[in-house]
Amino acid sequence: MKKTLLTLFAFLMFGISVMIASEKTNVDPKILSVFQKEFSFAKNAKWEVKANLAQVNFLLNDQAVTAWYNSDGELVTTARNILYNQLPISVTRALEKEYAGADFIGITEVSRNNETYYQVRADEKNKKFLLKASPSGNIIVLKKIK
Repeated sequence: MKKTLLTLFAFLMFGISVMIASEKTNVDPKILSVFQKEFSFAKNAKWEVKANLAQVNFLLNDQAVTAWYNSDGELVTTARNILYNQLPISVTRALEKEYAGADFIGITEVSRNNETYYQVRADEKNKKFLLKASPSGNIIVLKKIK
């Protein structure tokens, strides 16, 4: 009984916080409802509406996550920062082979259209690259940074 009351209270508080956030940012209630179902344990949701997308930054299991929803309420993309040692082994092996001696920073795991990939910044001597790595270890250069 105590667990049920605590769970009900948590959902109620989350619903209230989502309603307050939506009032400030004009987030479509349909999007808020979908978000609440998909990320029921999310904390500190902060919304921002940009063009045809609603962006929400929140904590999930004490990890910062960003999600984007389209105007139909469909989850388009999620992204979260991860550590180098959280990358798949195939990715770390490929990075170390192709960019030996580089420092790898700003690692983001991105999920979009049923695809997961990793964006990694590689800093080598006087060169910096923004890379996209597939879970299998295929790496492409997205951008050369001056």
